[in-house]
Amino acid sequence: MKGIGKAFARTPHMLTAKVGMSKKSTDPEFDDYSGRFASLETAAEKLLKDTKAFDEAVTNLFTSGSGFSQHFGTLFHPLVGESDLLRKHPEAEHTVKHVDSYEGIMDELKASVIPELELIESRVVGPVKELQSIMKAIRKSITKRDHKLLDYDRFNNSLTKLRDKKEKSLNDEKNLFKLEQDFEIASNEYDYINSTMKNELPRFMQLATRFIDPLFHSFFYMQLNIFYLLLEKMNAFAEKAQINVAVPAAQVVPDYEAKRTDAWAEIENMNITKRLISTSKLVQANRAASGGSSLGRSPTGSSLATPARLGPPMRTPSSTSTSSFTKTAPPTSPHLGSAAAPPPYSPSMSATSSFAAAKKAPPPPPPLKPKPKVAEPERHYVVALYDFEAQAEGDLDFKAGDRIEVVEKTDSTEDWWTGRIDGRQGVFPGNYVQDT
Repeated sequence: MKGIGKAFARTPHMLTAKVGMSKKSTDPEFDDYSGRFASLETAAEKLLKDTKAFDEAVTNLFTSGSGFSQHFGTLFHPLVGESDLLRKHPEAEHTVKHVDSYEGIMDELKASVIPELELIESRVVGPVKELQSIMKAIRKSITKRDHKLLDYDRFNNSLTKLRDKKEKSLNDEKNLFKLEQDFEIASNEYDYINSTMKNELPRFMQLATRFIDPLFHSFFYMQLNIFYLLLEKMNAFAEKAQINVAVPAAQVVPDYEAKRTDAWAEIENMNITKRLISTSKLVQANRAASGGSSLGRSPTGSSLATPARLGPPMRTPSSTSTSSFTKTAPPTSPHLGSAAAPPPYSPSMSATSSFAAAKKAPPPPPPLKPKPKVAEPERHYVVALYDFEAQAEGDLDFKAGDRIEVVEKTDSTEDWWTGRIDGRQGVFPGNYVQDT
């Protein structure tokens, strides 16, 4: 609570000093030392941050290198059932023979660099953190010195105003006596801490320089050791594998392009690397190429044969609207088309006259017999082979594996059938399903 009270008492003077209404004391010598100390704090923080970044970067470098060698070895190991890899791929003989040793070298590098990184943690990061803890204590002393300076200026301004007042009352005399005492205490406290800081800060910065200088040398030699370890291992592998390391950097890419030959072009021409065409588009392309007219929903003579299930039949747009489709009636059978329809029934005159002559009473009707129950037709179900999305109103969409009740179908699977699923009824391509 005492600190909060002092903070409230200092606030008015801080505001008036910022707008230039109150006098503010300065000490150029201390301000110079304080600026240098702030730079030292920033440098220590940056050194710690960069050291951690270097540690993480080296760890990621060797971890990625080890992973790269493992994946590279996987690519060049023989596949299951494959034998005599060198005879099948003589152009890759040099790589196949040394890919395992390269993987071993990278694993050794990763294992060897861990102790070096632990030395960086203990000999660089740890001492820098200790230095930061000391500087935090000094920063608290500098903040306390600034507060004492505020108290000094606050009491000095109040005392000056009260002394300059021409007519003083009894209360003013009492306040003047109290302000003189407070100003004397504030002046002594400020002078003591200010002198101490001006004497101790230069000495601390000299000692800090001596403290940081060995850290710099340690960090430098640890970096050098890591790079030397990398160079030693890679040179040993290059000599063992007879790899020419004197190739200029600008020559690496042309050599790679020359050794790659036309392998990449062959890979791009493989069907497996191309984008797969959907079944419906493939059927559409085949039918367009053959000039067939069975792309609509109306069956034709050529659609009576059972084709392979390649995709849904294409829609035939009508002449009135692009969103409506026609379903033509199937053609009549040849033997039915030639048969003439029977003549209409007409009662003869003889029958009429004989019926009128006979006026006997009609016999009683026979007793009513119960109507036979009409057996429900057997329902026909099919199973969807592919997903089908509705292309227009009236289509029945479904997913592969759905069970569909067939309401109406034709003999050709290359036609549109009518079905029902989950209470929804619509048409769907017959070559998208198979019988259960």
